[in-house]
Amino acid sequence: MNKFRVVLTDYRYESIQPFYDVYDREADIEFIPMQLHTRADILRETEYADGVMCHFERLDSDIIKNLKNCKVIARSAVGVDNIDLQAASEKRIPVANVPDYCVEEVSNHAMLLLLNCAKKMKQLERAAADGSWDYSAAKPVGALRYKTLGLVGCGNIARCIVPKAKAFGLTVLGYDPYLPEEIFERCGITQVKELDSLLAQSDFVNIQLHHTAETDKMVNGDFLARMKPTAYLINTARGGLVDEAALAEALRRGVIAGAGLDVLSTESVPADHPLLGLENVVVTPHAAWYTEEAMYTLLTSAAAEV
Repeated sequence: MNKFRVVLTDYRYESIQPFYDVYDREADIEFIPMQLHTRADILRETEYADGVMCHFERLDSDIIKNLKNCKVIARSAVGVDNIDLQAASEKRIPVANVPDYCVEEVSNHAMLLLLNCAKKMKQLERAAADGSWDYSAAKPVGALRYKTLGLVGCGNIARCIVPKAKAFGLTVLGYDPYLPEEIFERCGITQVKELDSLLAQSDFVNIQLHHTAETDKMVNGDFLARMKPTAYLINTARGGLVDEAALAEALRRGVIAGAGLDVLSTESVPADHPLLGLENVVVTPHAAWYTEEAMYTLLTSAAAEV
């Protein structure tokens, strides 16, 4: 019997055993994990695949048009911005992702960054480490209760943040022109219909959006200038949402108070990146999604979809 060939173009996981945990139960599937990092290699190895999985490598229009047998494309991630969806649609190939594997983890991390910024943990840790042992290294720090969190994008992760934020006494506003009003009411979010209004009211602005042509670098100089000078930007979504040069400049000039970032525009970040050396920025290395449980769910879910 001819088996369905499922080609994984690339991966950066320590183990891909969870993929095998799914595929090994299916007698008619041959799973072929590879590390393909040139377009020529991807074109060659995927041409006659029945299913294609990818991690970071881009599946552009030429690659998708070259697929002869493909019945599904799957990415083991939330975002599908490295897959040409228009080309896949024209070829009538469904594209699958895993939108719900790390909702709890990312919402926790967003709160971690918010609290870190609010309490200025970076300065306090240094004061302890260098022996000065002086709480005033973080001055001024204000009370968190009665502050306002503004959610730009109110999808699953943003909604999961709401009860956690309210537990700390934060008021939660939300802006999302694609959601009906009843969603806001059901989730306990005060709907704000104009982005400018949300930015003007919020002490913390949390970005929870997909990276699309519409949202690319939407957090630019104008966006930041509309925030309070005492406000913090939190981003655990996608680095491409932020104009990093504009953000660095705004942070240096005190246009906003600081930022907590889990994502930057590239996954390989140089040590001299302008945001890494700033006192009022907390950066983590795209770690919000990660727990061992989330990793396993991510990989098994992607394979199960195929």
